[in-house]
Amino acid sequence: MYRTIEKTLEEWKSSVKRKPLLLIGARQTGKTYIMKAFGSRFFDSMIFIDFEKRPQVKAVFERNLEPSVIIPQLEAITETQFVPGRTLVVLDEIQACPRAITALKYFCDSNLDIHMIGAGSFLGVAIKRNDFSFPVGKVKTVRLYPLSFEEFLIALNKTFLLEACRKAFFSVSPVPPALHEELISLYRTYLVVGGMPEAVSAYLRDGSYLSAQNVQADILSDYKADIAKYADDSDKILAQRAFDTMPMQLAKENRKFQYNLIRKGATSAVFGKPIEWLCAAGLVLRCVKVPSPAIPLKAYEDISSFKLYLLDPGLLVEMAGLPKEVILNQLGERFMGGLTENYVASMLMTNDIPLYYWESSGQAEIDFLMQAGTAVVPIEVKASDHVRSRSLSVYRSSFSPNLCIRLSTKNFGYENGLFSVPLYAAWLLSEENVIRIITYTSNLETTL
Repeated sequence: MYRTIEKTLEEWKSSVKRKPLLLIGARQTGKTYIMKAFGSRFFDSMIFIDFEKRPQVKAVFERNLEPSVIIPQLEAITETQFVPGRTLVVLDEIQACPRAITALKYFCDSNLDIHMIGAGSFLGVAIKRNDFSFPVGKVKTVRLYPLSFEEFLIALNKTFLLEACRKAFFSVSPVPPALHEELISLYRTYLVVGGMPEAVSAYLRDGSYLSAQNVQADILSDYKADIAKYADDSDKILAQRAFDTMPMQLAKENRKFQYNLIRKGATSAVFGKPIEWLCAAGLVLRCVKVPSPAIPLKAYEDISSFKLYLLDPGLLVEMAGLPKEVILNQLGERFMGGLTENYVASMLMTNDIPLYYWESSGQAEIDFLMQAGTAVVPIEVKASDHVRSRSLSVYRSSFSPNLCIRLSTKNFGYENGLFSVPLYAAWLLSEENVIRIITYTSNLETTL
């Protein structure tokens, strides 16, 4: 199953100033599979340690952290000879051994030609703790998310549709109607199946939505077990309660996270830390309010107002108990708005786009804001082809953006600074691509 992160790993392997790599991602997003496949493809051998399965290996890192001391011990444990430049060293579930994370500093400074990857399902949680020395500036951090819609189409062997999307996107012109309808249908399939690798594999194997659903149910059960196992004792129940409200939070017309949906009288003082844990574990994605859409967006965050999305739309469908026919047959359902926003949030995060939204005194709201170079681009999300929006009109009259993007089930199109992008093409919304569109449409306006 091809993952676009493979390009990043290949670039890292060939980098002259290579640092140890930390691969962060929620459980069951495919980290272990990616590392093993990468090692098999590009290296002669691989030293693979899983600290959860082999906790005794932690003893290797208890004293001397010099690579010249650690590598021979790992060779003996795995019965694999280390060859500089030709052996990949993988420390999986590295958060279970904080001293191994600290050791990455010494591997970075070593003169040995070492390709080392550390990965972990709760590595994001470990990094936020202050109980060990994190190798700041000595590692390259990469995040792995569930399969994007692009990767989903690759798995389905539909790469010709991706090329049609790219061509239409960069020319801001429609795809042929027949391809548009096929892509819309596949987009709805993706909402049901989602991007968790095992769920996608089950769907590909059996051609059954039920097979994917069974996998999703198991994953959600595992996540709840993880919360009970790995969250601090004082946060376990609170994190579980907050996680359980995700469908309710996204079913509201105003999708700002509300503590009182967890329990009456709940406040950020009580649930702030558990929500931080869910975000650090990668189970939820946080979208923060920005009252003033100016660059840099991070400088204008209102951290007291935010929305939360589940890491994968397919998991949200399963968690909410939404009937599959509602999505597949485009039946009217209010929950589709929240599900569609969740899908877009997951696509933006796959492209490393921080999640922000804009709201004006409860009168107007833009679902997402993207910083693209020196521009702030508003992104409006519609679940269908009904695209009238007072909020976007208010935003445009207030801030006069160079480009606005509207995601819906309508085909590609451009008019008067508004770029209509089909929902199935949300995976193309990277900062680099949007900057290209700003330049292209600006030249187009000048020509016209």
